Amino acid sequence: MELVRVQDSDFQKAYELFMTFPQDENGFINCAYGYDYDQFLEWVEKKRNWSEGKELPEGFVPDTTFVLSDDDNYVGVFNLRHCLNDFLREGAGHIGYGISPKYRGKGYASEGLRLTLEKARAMSIHEAYLSVNKDNPASLKVQLKNGAYIHHEDDTKYYTRINAIDENGSRQEIVSDFYTDYDEDTRLDRTRHGQLEYAITMEYVHKYLKQDSKVLEVGAGTGRYSIALAKEGYDLTSLELVEKNLTILKDKSKGISNIKALQGDATDLSKFENDTFDVTLVLGPMYHLYEEEDVQKAIDEAIRVTKTGGTIIFAFISVFAIMYSNFFQGNWKSGEKMNFTSDYKTRHFKEQLFTGYDVVEFEQLFKTKPVEWITTAGVDGLLEPVEHRLDFSIPEEDFESFKNWYLAFSERRELLGHTNHLLYICRKK
Repeated sequence: MELVRVQDSDFQKAYELFMTFPQDENGFINCAYGYDYDQFLEWVEKKRNWSEGKELPEGFVPDTTFVLSDDDNYVGVFNLRHCLNDFLREGAGHIGYGISPKYRGKGYASEGLRLTLEKARAMSIHEAYLSVNKDNPASLKVQLKNGAYIHHEDDTKYYTRINAIDENGSRQEIVSDFYTDYDEDTRLDRTRHGQLEYAITMEYVHKYLKQDSKVLEVGAGTGRYSIALAKEGYDLTSLELVEKNLTILKDKSKGISNIKALQGDATDLSKFENDTFDVTLVLGPMYHLYEEEDVQKAIDEAIRVTKTGGTIIFAFISVFAIMYSNFFQGNWKSGEKMNFTSDYKTRHFKEQLFTGYDVVEFEQLFKTKPVEWITTAGVDGLLEPVEHRLDFSIPEEDFESFKNWYLAFSERRELLGHTNHLLYICRKK
């Protein structure tokens, strides 16, 4: 059983599926109601654009419509909104769904919702908002089975919430599951905050490279940094945990002789000797390390494999930026509970998926380590939460100027807590 984007589906079968639904049934709105086949195809093209945030009608948000396929039968429709506006936050929420009448009562709604929540997790939706008519107990049962709780209600509807993070499994399994569904390969290209993160990070990496530097990247993802540096002539070793990302990295680095891609975890670099690398980059693993023992192992291992006098760059996330980006949609209390203790100390546990730090807290991790602090810098500022605004725009002709402006202030202490991604840069003693 799988979810197929409507724009990737068998259009004739998808059309027949949509025609089994009335215009409005128990709160599920059939947007293709009454369409002939040619009109349906035009609507599918609109959905293709809307899923990419293009040509959205006023008041709409990016969304993706999926058909649920079981053994080549199309049995239901699931719609996932990538973010919420005020109307959706107080109403339909992130997810709407319907099962074709002849397939009801067979468990398809529960399984389809579970799969849709996986898609939501891949979009970094920490808590999914849904609603259900009070006269539709079967749908409420489906949501409760997927971990929902009733947040509030009115005369006709229950408004539910579901933690979109899978609480089962090890850290490695949770991280791998997330990145298997997530499009990491284009993350640094498809948004302005991703483009700024890449540009500023590369500015700092180049600052500490020498012509003959031997470089290790731990948590290399699909190789955006490693491959770029290898093409510049540096000797690269790239370590990546997630098999999907590693496969893409290896494929994209074919024909580049000075890069070696390996699978492994940041907490165990035993395949490398002491004092091997001039520069070590740890640009992702610290986002997903929660246990104190694992955090310390990752730091110690990166230091161990770096030459004396070599540079180590650790990326981390501000806990305050996590709050600003994800919990101003009527869900502040849940974000506060997830990221802070009752006395406002930061919390770290694997179900967060991404864990954030107070800047000083992260710097204190290195207090007893054999390193000399060089600087702490932000790399993407407030762009991520701001970029959700419909009127956000940084034209191409302004981006280089904006990047240079941000770089000039990237180490200002008063700005660091607001940036999403940060770099801690140190030198091994």
